[in-house]
Amino acid sequence: MAESKKGSKVAARTNIDINKPARYPAPVTQKSRLIDTYDFTKLTADKAARRVLAPYVRTVRRRQKESEKKRDKVFSVYLQKRPSELFRHLSEFLLESVDFSSLLYETADVLKVQTKSVGTVVYSVDSTLGEIVQCPRNVVSPRHRVNWKIGPGSIVAAYVAQTKEDTLVNDIHTDSRFPEGVGWLGPAVKSVLCIPVLSPDDECLAVVELHKTAAEPPYTRGDVQIIKTVTGWMGAAIHQNQQRIILQKQQELNDYLLELTKLYFCDVVVTDKIISDIVTFAKATLQAERGCFFIIDQECDELVADWYDEAIEDNVPIHKKKFKIMFSKDRGIAGLVARKGEPVNIKDAYSDSRFHKEVDTSGFITRSILCMPIIGRDNNVIGVVQLVNKKTGPCFTSEDEKIFKIFLVYCALAIQYANLQTKIKQIEYQNEIKTDMLTFHMRPHPIERERVQIYPADNLPPDFNTFGWYVFGHEDRLCDLTLHIYSELIDELQSELQNWKDFVLIVKKSYRNNPYHNFEHAFNVLHCMYNLLKRNLDIFTPLEIRGLTIAALCHDLDHPGYTNNFLQLTNHALSLLYTESTLENHHFQVAMLIINTCDIFSNLSKQTFKELTQEIHDAIIATDLAYYFRVRGRIVKIMGEKQFDWTEGSHRCLLKSIMMTTCDLSGQCKPFCIAKVIVGRLYREFYHQGDTERNMGLSPLSLMDREKQQMIPEDQVQFITFVCLPCIQLMVELLPNTISIRNLCEELRASWKEIIELRGKDVWRQEDSHP
Repeated sequence: MAESKKGSKVAARTNIDINKPARYPAPVTQKSRLIDTYDFTKLTADKAARRVLAPYVRTVRRRQKESEKKRDKVFSVYLQKRPSELFRHLSEFLLESVDFSSLLYETADVLKVQTKSVGTVVYSVDSTLGEIVQCPRNVVSPRHRVNWKIGPGSIVAAYVAQTKEDTLVNDIHTDSRFPEGVGWLGPAVKSVLCIPVLSPDDECLAVVELHKTAAEPPYTRGDVQIIKTVTGWMGAAIHQNQQRIILQKQQELNDYLLELTKLYFCDVVVTDKIISDIVTFAKATLQAERGCFFIIDQECDELVADWYDEAIEDNVPIHKKKFKIMFSKDRGIAGLVARKGEPVNIKDAYSDSRFHKEVDTSGFITRSILCMPIIGRDNNVIGVVQLVNKKTGPCFTSEDEKIFKIFLVYCALAIQYANLQTKIKQIEYQNEIKTDMLTFHMRPHPIERERVQIYPADNLPPDFNTFGWYVFGHEDRLCDLTLHIYSELIDELQSELQNWKDFVLIVKKSYRNNPYHNFEHAFNVLHCMYNLLKRNLDIFTPLEIRGLTIAALCHDLDHPGYTNNFLQLTNHALSLLYTESTLENHHFQVAMLIINTCDIFSNLSKQTFKELTQEIHDAIIATDLAYYFRVRGRIVKIMGEKQFDWTEGSHRCLLKSIMMTTCDLSGQCKPFCIAKVIVGRLYREFYHQGDTERNMGLSPLSLMDREKQQMIPEDQVQFITFVCLPCIQLMVELLPNTISIRNLCEELRASWKEIIELRGKDVWRQEDSHP
């Protein structure tokens, strides 16, 4: 009756009926083990309850910013084509072009008939070199082409290409403007009509020249008008076709380069291979004689680069790293490009002051150079590609620069990906070395191993098989007691005793010297799990027993003494590595490192060990109270509908999660004199974190503020009411023979309530009495 009155008083203060189970949100229906962010303010509207739950849930704090990480999209695997095939197809494609000379001659022949001319000549315009080129009909060899510089003082077509105006000359022999007459050698020419073919943006694309002899009547203005109309349409059509070809080439070039990039992203490719492919690709694309590559050393203060130049291996030209080269501030085309980050296109190397002739060795003559930077993600120059001597022309054109620039964007992606893969590999090697060093120093000393023995069963401490027992007075025999627990529950321990001794000693060494989250707490959790399992051995499989007992001892390995919330608040590396259940994931990883080091399950098959690993993982993650509240919502619904099925794996998983949470909270299921010491240690950790937060300029959570120590009794009543008892009650309903742990928890809550009620009252104490 007294207990009922106390409960009523607390309920009146908090507006919550402690005799009714709390309402929780709908359960998570996804099968995934990952859990979404949960709004714990919906758990209860009670301020006091939220206060005691705050350290265990994710709380957005003052000065804290939420950030979401974007996952990089991964290219699909593309292995059907090889880079060499792509190079060959792309080179063939780039060499394809429309034969404008034939098209122009066909049109000129029509005009020839229309104007009754005796001959016609077509000149193409090379704006890069400033020349017009006479291409004889059906002749493709460049040796048979005749060039004239664009401008006055030579032939009439060169003059027209400069002025971009139609020109009618009735007697070419008497016109002093054209001392060389016409470029066509044939019957005596007298009358000449020369018309430029212009694009819509007034660029001269070609020149059409028509001739008549003295025997024919001269050209009229009507002839001029006809030819201007036709050539106007010719210019528009040529321009449109050129743009279509440029777009088509651009699209196909992008497709080829995208496929090439996929080849590199689908697997780890060494940098040398990528560079060799890049230079080979560039040479084939732009028809260059030679090419070399420079990768800038980003870690060096000076402008230093790895130089990759051509070499022959197995009669195949490849590109190999020669040596590091330091770019001088005033010498070298590649160094100039690396410093300024701008392309350089030299049309005549020996007449350009930036080129140094001494670089030509072994009889090689440099005629033209195209050198372009590779720009990285941060707009810094990460490399330079240099091509030498255009095979199909005197120099590299502006179109070559455009294609090369696009190509280098893909190069930058490939290089940065390769660099990233290299760094990842380096980190993996470093981690492997550090892990090896860590496991070496974790191993116990032979003397320690000799001292540890299985605690004799006939000499166990009184009440060891009860939930109320605690380790006080047996702290120096914790490892022995641990081995005793495992020997009772795990059959293969005796055959692998030395390995199990190492396991227990390393686990002990891996717990930090925290006031609360230490090896003593880990043993207490294991002891509670031991008592749960001993009462229900017929329910759980040997695999489940192994998983639960290993997880119980390892559930707080390497705990730093801070909460998940604090690690997220300070952007600790662990919180960046594990966005959910940060510490619990770390505890699991450390546990697996120790298990693999000690090889305590060498007798298990690969599949069985995989299942055991999952059991341990799920059990350790279950000690995250944020995870517990979701589990509770699901199991409450199942049990409320009387649908719990012992043969259903997911239902058993929920029960094991509740058992792990119960064991982790079992410090609240001890007699008051023991629980008070445990709670004091926990608050020492809380206050240390609160002091740290205050020094960071933050307001610590109320539960971690040492200036509010007077609230400890109320906090404990709230925590037991809203966290401990609901969890334990769920377990007791499924495992009725564990009811004594619930009774201990209720007795402890009654003790804290009594302290609250007696606060401020005069209480007789024996030491105050006098004889």
